[in-house]
Formats: sequence, structure tokens, C-alpha cells
Amino acid sequence: MAVELIGNIPKGSISDVKKSPMDIFKKAEELNEGVYILNRDNVAGVMLTQQHYEALIQKIDDLEEELLDYEVSLRLKAQDAQKDVRTFSLEDVMGKELAEAEYDPDDNGWD
Repeated sequence: MAVELIGNIPKGSISDVKKSPMDIFKKAEELNEGVYILNRDNVAGVMLTQQHYEALIQKIDDLEEELLDYEVSLRLKAQDAQKDVRTFSLEDVMGKELAEAEYDPDDNGWD
């Protein structure tokens, strides 16, 4: 199977996938990137190896965590810059002391 490219990304067709999906996965593994799958010259999807997919998911998780840390640091800096910041205790918010608060980690209220 000849390697054709869209930009720098390899491509294959739906017909290639039907003939031999493992060839597409081998191509993705050899080139260490995803392979665009085309249907009538339109991108229908991307095939990745399991390792590449898991690495992308891990990278997304890492970046989301980094972004969250950055947002927290910005909020803390903004709070530190303010004068007379009013804070609230758990009792102010919930109407009871921490020792009286009920917590069930399995019941997050989303079910």
C-alpha cells in the first residue's frame, strides 16, 4: 500500500480499511501518527494505534490539569491583590460545622 499524504498526514481509503484494516494500523505504527481515512475524497475519520490514542488522551489530561493549575494561580493572585477580601466558613455556607457535614463519595448528586 503506497503512502499518500494530506499535508503531512498519511491517508487511506474506506476501501483500504475494508480490504485490510491491519495494514492501516501498521502504517500508523510505522509512521507513528494517525492515518486519515477518506470516503469519496472526504475525511471520514482517523485510525490510530492504541498506544498513540492513549498517549494523546494522556497529553490532553496533562494539559487540562496544567490549565486548571494556571487558572487557580490566576485567581489566587487576583484575590491577593484585592483589599478587604471577605471569606466564608463552611458553617456560613452550609449552616453546619464540618464535623456535622455528611459526605458520601459515591453520591455526587449527578445521578
